[in-house]
Amino acid sequence: MIMDVHVHLLGLKPEHGCIIGKKLLRGPAYPLLTRALHLQGTPRERLDQAYADRLIAWTNLSELDAIGVLAFDGVYTKTGELDRDTTQVMVGNDYCIEVCSRSEKLYPICSINPQRKDAIDELERVCELGSVAIKMLPNSQGFDPLNPAYKKFWQRMADLGMPIITHTSFEHTIPPINQMYGRPERLHLALEQGVTVIAAHCAGSGVAHPFHEDFHTWHDMLKDHTNLYGDISAMTSLSRFPYIHKVLDSDLAMERVIMGSDFPIPVNPFVFVKQIGVKEARRLSKITNPLQKNLETFKAIGVPQEIFERGAKLLKL
Repeated sequence: MIMDVHVHLLGLKPEHGCIIGKKLLRGPAYPLLTRALHLQGTPRERLDQAYADRLIAWTNLSELDAIGVLAFDGVYTKTGELDRDTTQVMVGNDYCIEVCSRSEKLYPICSINPQRKDAIDELERVCELGSVAIKMLPNSQGFDPLNPAYKKFWQRMADLGMPIITHTSFEHTIPPINQMYGRPERLHLALEQGVTVIAAHCAGSGVAHPFHEDFHTWHDMLKDHTNLYGDISAMTSLSRFPYIHKVLDSDLAMERVIMGSDFPIPVNPFVFVKQIGVKEARRLSKITNPLQKNLETFKAIGVPQEIFERGAKLLKL
């Protein structure tokens, strides 16, 4: 079962539990996103439906057997209430579950900020509704995974057998509150409670951060925590492509990573032109389905089949 575990769901409508900050809407990200999805000109009131339709169509037309669709929780106050003024992006869990109900290939990965006052109740609720993992981005959701107050939450995740897919290292897209919260060493508390932790991007800092690297910390942690994994999402993009070579060069990493795309982050096959040649890079670049383009680009550079299939075995399907 070939599975892309890292596919973002986006939405604008408040009735879908969605929030998009005004700066993001007014900045360059929105037109770039709609262009990448071939949705330019789509009225904003129709974007939620158009995005979901396009995602389902591309999944069904790809070689993928399944995708993990990510919700995204907001920022919470010290008392556990949703902080709407600080939250820049939010995609509701119920909306994620509803979109995934439209296709048997889509599996919901709900999102819970452990700072919310009903975090454990929400965890149990979405688990019962079929969430196959929990998505987190501590940098932008404004919580420190090492906070002892979250110990019971991590314990309940372990009891339920619910993995987390958590962003690690620097965040480049959603405005961060504290980049330190994304360091892989902040995951020790969850790991010690027995949670299966999937570090998105294998904690690669990205090409924009040459003076600090977290990949090696994550790699060293693999030796001490058998419940720690990584995903190779965004490693066909301009910002993270060097990291796939680091993964392929390590036998340990190869045993502990799963495949993702970070859709809708654009895939750029030409970053591998020295390895695959101009002709193959051109062929791949002409693939209009970004999920298929990501998969075929990984195949072209030698990512083995077991990495494509490991996600379906690791998540709570």
